This record gives sequence, C-alpha cells and structure tokens, in this order.
Amino acid sequence: MAIDFHAHYIAPKLMEMLEARKNDPRITHNSDRNSLYHMPVSTLPYSSLYYNMVERIEYLDHVGMEKQVISLPGLLGIDYLPIEQSLPMIKASNDDLAIQCDRYPGRIYGLAALPLADQGEMLNEFKRCVENYGMLGAILPNNAFLSLEYANEYKALYEYANEKSLHFFIHPGWRADEFPVLDTRPKNDPDELLIARGALGVQHSVSLALITLLYTNFLDQFPNTTTHIANLGGTFPMVVERMHHTVEARFPDAKLSPSRKDNLFFDTSSLGSRAIELAVEIYGADKIVVGTDTPIFSAETGLKVINETRLSADEKQMILRENALTLLSQ
Repeated sequence: MAIDFHAHYIAPKLMEMLEARKNDPRITHNSDRNSLYHMPVSTLPYSSLYYNMVERIEYLDHVGMEKQVISLPGLLGIDYLPIEQSLPMIKASNDDLAIQCDRYPGRIYGLAALPLADQGEMLNEFKRCVENYGMLGAILPNNAFLSLEYANEYKALYEYANEKSLHFFIHPGWRADEFPVLDTRPKNDPDELLIARGALGVQHSVSLALITLLYTNFLDQFPNTTTHIANLGGTFPMVVERMHHTVEARFPDAKLSPSRKDNLFFDTSSLGSRAIELAVEIYGADKIVVGTDTPIFSAETGLKVINETRLSADEKQMILRENALTLLSQ
C-alpha cells in the first residue's frame, strides 16, 4: 500500500462557481457534455474523478493507495485571483474538503487553499482551516519562492505553521501580483508542442523556487514545519552538478550548501523512473514521497514508475509509505 502526497480535488460547490464564470478560470461543457477546465494558460479534460469522492475512494482501492493528501492546485488559477473573486471559491473548496476528510478519516487528508491577494485574509483562512478543520497545512505556489524577497512575504504563514508543526506543499502556480497571466506560448505550435513546452517551463520554475528553499536560510527559521516541493524539484537533479561547477568556477570561495535540508521533501510526480533514481542520489530516499498528481495523471502510472526504478526494496518502501507516515505523524 502507498500514501500519495500530491493529488487534487475540485469540490462540487466550487465546480458550480467555476461553471458560472465568464472568464478563466472556468469550466465549460460542449454539446456532448464533455467538460473542459480552462486554466489561465491551457485547458484540461475534466471528469468526475475531480469531484466525485466516492469514485475517488473506489479508484484508490483499485490501485492500492492507502491514504491520499489532496489539495486545490495553483495552476488551476483560483488562488491568485483578486481577493473578491478568490476568497469565496477558496472557502467553498476548503469547507467541502473538510467534509471529505471527516467522511473518510485516516484515508483522506486536506491541505488548505489560500487566497493570495490579501495577506490578512490568507492568514485568517489558514488558521480557520487548521483550527476548525484540523488540516495538515496548506498548498502554496512555487512562484512565491522565486526569490528570498518573495518568500519573506509568507513569513507570517510559516511562523504560525512553526507554532503548530504544520506542512506546506509547494506546487506550480502564480503569485497574486502576476494576475492576469498572459499566454506567451508560440501561436503556431501544434498542441503537442505547446504541451511539451509548458511541461518543461513548469519544471524550470519549480527548480528556481527550490534554489530559494535549499540555499537560503528561509526554511531554517521554521524547524517545526515541513515542506515538500512538487515534481522532484523540477529539473534540479539533472543540472545541480553543472550549477555547482558554474558557481565554483566563477566564485571559488562561495561554496553552495548540500542539496538537502532536514525539513524539505520532494514528491515523485515528475513521473519518470530514471528521474526518481537520480533524485534519490541527490536528495536521499528518506526525503521523497509519492506524488501521483491524480486525477490529472493516473495513480497507476505514479506507482508504476516507482516500482520500476532500480532502487532497493527498502528505498522503495521509504518512498511509497514510510516517509509519508513520518510527515503525517508530526
């Protein structure tokens, strides 16, 4: 059995609010009742697995998933909206997520979504979700950590989380000051190239956030918190050797610290066996948890790529279950 720390859910009430919107983000249905989720950039096919928790539980049973930590991801384009738009949708999402956690105790765990456009409302919603609903922590956009200056804007959240020993999930997404996001992708690319470029671009921005989390003292200030970043830290494992060499070649006296922190973890939603092996070499098997990105991707694929690695049985078990149990028990 495995424990998934990277999975998503759209509450039925939130779905209704998105269906009523005229601008992205929104949900539309065509004449065949096929549904699309329109993000600020690109669209996703939208199925009942996003919002039907009974169906989700049946699916988890089918694939052998013991527990799942679910959240509302920033790339859906809700949390970074102006506060008058984001706050009602965020509250609707969190309220329903709390119901699902109560309905499936020990099976479903929630991370709060937060309205990013207002610091006070963001902290208030975080406290509400923790103190009223017992949520594990919150999901934040990786663009909030593209620099130490940006990260420091979230210190109040981390200070509160440090008091309560909470967890943060750093997921691809935008800051509120980036609203509205403009689609700058090549206009004449076929769809498959647009998706390919987008996939690489997202991983690059995750890696830039990781630089802040690894190589500044930001996380060191909050030793009672844990943080995990999506997608194995993006492209970081593949380029860290070049990065260190470049720094040392130009600044011989400036040594970068090791690529590990006690309270920083990574999930496997990069979705590749060789990438997971490399990440284990860079970060350590004790710092990696399962991330399937369900239902955007399949949990079968997410588990298959871990089991297909050339890691030892003990290392696989750490990733599949043991590290997650440690995070859930903090």
